[in-house]
Amino acid sequence: MHTKKFVRTSLLLLALGMGSLLCNAQALPADAPKPGLRIGGYALDMQTAGSGPYTVIFESGFAGDLSVWRKVAPALSKSAKVVVYSRAGVGKSDARPEPRTLEQSGAELEQMVKAAELKPPFILVGHSYGGFLVRQFAAHHPAEVAGMVFVDASAEGMDAALKKIDATRFAADQKAFEGFTPAAFKAEYKLVQQIFDAGALPQGVPLPDVPTVVLTSAKVYEKPEFLLHTPSGMAAWRLLHEQFFRQFSNGSHVVTSNSGHYIQLDEPELVIRAVEQVIASASAQAQRKARKLAREGVLDAVDQAALLVPGDAESMVSARLKASQLGEADINAMAYELLRQPKRAQFAPVLMKFNVETHPDSANAYDSYGEALLAMKQPKLAKTQFQRALSLGRSQGKDARALAGYEENMKKAELADSLAQ
Repeated sequence: MHTKKFVRTSLLLLALGMGSLLCNAQALPADAPKPGLRIGGYALDMQTAGSGPYTVIFESGFAGDLSVWRKVAPALSKSAKVVVYSRAGVGKSDARPEPRTLEQSGAELEQMVKAAELKPPFILVGHSYGGFLVRQFAAHHPAEVAGMVFVDASAEGMDAALKKIDATRFAADQKAFEGFTPAAFKAEYKLVQQIFDAGALPQGVPLPDVPTVVLTSAKVYEKPEFLLHTPSGMAAWRLLHEQFFRQFSNGSHVVTSNSGHYIQLDEPELVIRAVEQVIASASAQAQRKARKLAREGVLDAVDQAALLVPGDAESMVSARLKASQLGEADINAMAYELLRQPKRAQFAPVLMKFNVETHPDSANAYDSYGEALLAMKQPKLAKTQFQRALSLGRSQGKDARALAGYEENMKKAELADSLAQ
């Protein structure tokens, strides 16, 4: 294709929020694994690299092959498993006979995930039309998706917004888009256009509320060739992205005027940071969920242990504490909560005792254990713990305030012990 015509074709397609085959470079380093797949007898060009707790799957825009991620995927492969691929009929992937509907491409993505034995949790990254596919997969597999990144993603309401701005110019642009679409993609173009005509995606299933970053191009075009690139068109584009992002409770909407539609090529660092942000947020959420489940498990053990004899009860709770892998601070906080609950208070010293056995060099653990024993009217045993806290605190150079607290607790235990005699 002649260079000028090729660039014009690219611009026309991306004006609909679609991309094109702009690059032939590989997305990952030359030494990266290139397993490839055959699904249903058809070759699928797929590359994977890296490892980590998350699998990052990249979805390219309309007619875009895996190479559009070449500036992003290698950097992310240092801390996660990254997967780039070209959809059927694009790049080196075999064409398939089924109509290129969103549902069909979504089904083929699911086939790839299964055939390549890709393991969740997934971070999905979609550029342009690829954003629709990310939404399709996430809506049908919410439990497997830990986060999403939308890179100047298509907005199904864009055509309606542009018609309101200038229906005549919009119609002219549409006619030009169809004329400049490469022959190999005309049939798919018409099917994709049906989404914009309807102003809605077919599945109509809510997206999971996971950490999400939306990246939006707000580039200023001095001589906009298309309605989308006029100030009013770009304002509508930005507004649609803002409205889309509002459904998520965790994430950010990043707007850049330094990039065109291909943010991953113009400012790859924005996409890299977005994925890293989503991974960090997803990890924090997973840790909070794990702590919550661990706490619930310990409390269940406490309630069950209340029916057992003391020795067996302590063994049960201690075993559950060990399995929970909760840290000293979490266990300490739980113990103080139990002290405020009459039916569970007897188990607060069990949790504190576990802490001192697990963290024998923690002055705070001994002090807390002493407070629990004192609350359960065992001042003699409490004095032993406070003495240990003071000894450790002094040797470790604890500040005066902490030492004063240990000493005050010791005085309380000594007074309680003297009154008990």
